[in-house]
Amino acid sequence: MAFEIQDAVPADAAELTQTFFATFGGDFNRTMFPQTPDVTTWWEQNFKDLARRTLAKEGDEVLLKVTDETGAIAGFAKWKRPVGADRDLHEDEPVAWAPSCDKDLCERFFSGMDAQHQKWMEDRPHYYLDMLGVHPSQQGRGLASKLLKWGLTRADEEGVEAYLSASPEGKPMYEKYGFKTLESFSPFAGYVQEAMMRPATTH
Repeated sequence: MAFEIQDAVPADAAELTQTFFATFGGDFNRTMFPQTPDVTTWWEQNFKDLARRTLAKEGDEVLLKVTDETGAIAGFAKWKRPVGADRDLHEDEPVAWAPSCDKDLCERFFSGMDAQHQKWMEDRPHYYLDMLGVHPSQQGRGLASKLLKWGLTRADEEGVEAYLSASPEGKPMYEKYGFKTLESFSPFAGYVQEAMMRPATTH
């Protein structure tokens, strides 16, 4: 059925990559991830591996997709399920960025997000929205909200917080769903990223 959330599969990797490039434009994103053949291959492998782990239920990551009436991917999200206090919230292995990436900016951006995540959430179990994108041609149809609610519903059922790092474009929607800004940082001139948290709902 169109616009229903499904687990992504490895065969979706190329289409997810094109959706990523269409969604995340602007100088900041294009400096980090220019749409070159090597960066395209890098993202395709990243999505393929993540989809494989999702289907195999390896680890805590979940890669989701929504498709339109034709079966084309309209949006995607990467959630991380809660981890306990005895589990590391972050991956410590160095990332092998594609050659065309701006490696310094990538490291500054992702290490900055990780530092904020660790600072504010520590070892408290929580749902973490790592990435969410909707193709520009499909925006305004409630797909971002649908992908967001996937995690928020589960967070509410389990009575835990939800956390994310918001782009300027995403911040207004997240505020609508109860997220509050904890801290911001600017990894790139004219661009501000915001750590946001949604409190646990008690029943």
